[in-house]
Amino acid sequence: MNLKEKRPWGNFKIIHQEPGITIKIISVKGNQRLSLQSHRQRDEVWLLLDGEIYFQRDIEKNILSKNVAILIPKHWKHRLSAGSFGGRVLEISFGKFNEKDIVRYEDDYGRTKQN
Repeated sequence: MNLKEKRPWGNFKIIHQEPGITIKIISVKGNQRLSLQSHRQRDEVWLLLDGEIYFQRDIEKNILSKNVAILIPKHWKHRLSAGSFGGRVLEISFGKFNEKDIVRYEDDYGRTKQN
């Protein structure tokens, strides 16, 4: 499949998709971060592949560690951000996958229009 989409903070590549499950590799550039966002129709699990990545899940903020899965339930606010050298995260989404399902609360790139 390998559908790659560029974003201001880096890119993501869908590496597998079937009904109810989407697997992506998210690459975050150094010192960049994704929107503080939530999803209405999917849960996500994050796994660190490499680099220095931090996560926010609801009010919790911490560094993403190798071999530790982080669950993001639907409707929970969340975000990824990278240290100075960037990093990559494996994301597994469960539920209906649609990039228009994003509700943005904060965004460094002016994309806070809520869908």
